[in-house]
Amino acid sequence: MKLLELHILQSFPVTCLNRDDVGAPKSAVFGGTPRARVSSQCWKRAIREEAKTQDGSLFAANRTRYVVTQLETALQKEGCLEEKKADYALLLADAIGKADDKKEGAVKTLLFFSPNEFEAISEAFLATENLEEMDEKALKKAAEKARKAVKANEKVKDAADVSIFGRMVADDHSLMVEGAGMFSHALSTHKVSTEIDFFTAVDDVAPEDSEGAGHIGTLEFNSACYYRYIALNLDLLADEEHLGHFSDEELKAVVDAFVRASILSVPGARKNSMMGFNPPEYVLGTIREGQPVSLANAFESPVVGKGKGFVAPSIQALEEKFQWMEKTYGFTSIVEKKIPTIGMDEFCKELVEHV
Repeated sequence: MKLLELHILQSFPVTCLNRDDVGAPKSAVFGGTPRARVSSQCWKRAIREEAKTQDGSLFAANRTRYVVTQLETALQKEGCLEEKKADYALLLADAIGKADDKKEGAVKTLLFFSPNEFEAISEAFLATENLEEMDEKALKKAAEKARKAVKANEKVKDAADVSIFGRMVADDHSLMVEGAGMFSHALSTHKVSTEIDFFTAVDDVAPEDSEGAGHIGTLEFNSACYYRYIALNLDLLADEEHLGHFSDEELKAVVDAFVRASILSVPGARKNSMMGFNPPEYVLGTIREGQPVSLANAFESPVVGKGKGFVAPSIQALEEKFQWMEKTYGFTSIVEKKIPTIGMDEFCKELVEHV
């Protein structure tokens, strides 16, 4: 397995990047001590959204139940008659994900498809012989057959995010895509305690004789230096079930956008009140052959700041663990680059050259 790996250290001040069911920052116990945590699902969505800004032509898939409108757009683009568009879109939506609310144009479960994928399905459906003469039962069969047109379709060029993050469709395993990306939960490198912020809101036009605040409340937060691990299976990404129909340059553009998005993305929780937009302090990027290897155990014994912060000792612990892995297990890298030793543009260029 040819892997691109990113080991990221990222420090945040007062934030609540990922909340649990009661609004508290997520946490975990690791090495016998409480740690701050951000779930992989949370950061994956942030990466997906950032990848769209990096290259929206390659990363255009959306995860939604409301697919009928998107299918109508795809059908129209493929030359569907206006009076047939709405009915055909509902048929295709039901074939892909089981229609739930026809009025709202929704299916029962979230679907993760790109515009090109819906266009491929629409094209295959409209190409069905004698489509306009079919009864309802025959139309349903045609829709079920057309949904398979999305697999390994050379016209699909905007679904790199589906190939990297994967797709689960419980009702049709043929539409499932194994994600080439692997993501750890982000864990603090040190012990973390959740704190509480008590706040008040003043009523600007309250009567002069009124007392007290217009509103009072509390929010939980923490401060932490996180370790994140991301791996991309380059062999899987380039196979015929994923992006095998991409040119070398297109594949490199996908990897470049993904690496940048992985580095720059930050979950948006409480973005206006806590402003947690801090880029990583350190990134170790490698390309090598073998199995994925996290360096999280570098922090099994929590880092101690000793009044000088957690970033520097976290970098030291990570690099020592990486060297130990190389020496103990014989891991060798095809390429190994670090931020901030080099800037992000050069970092991405060096990694992408070896894809």
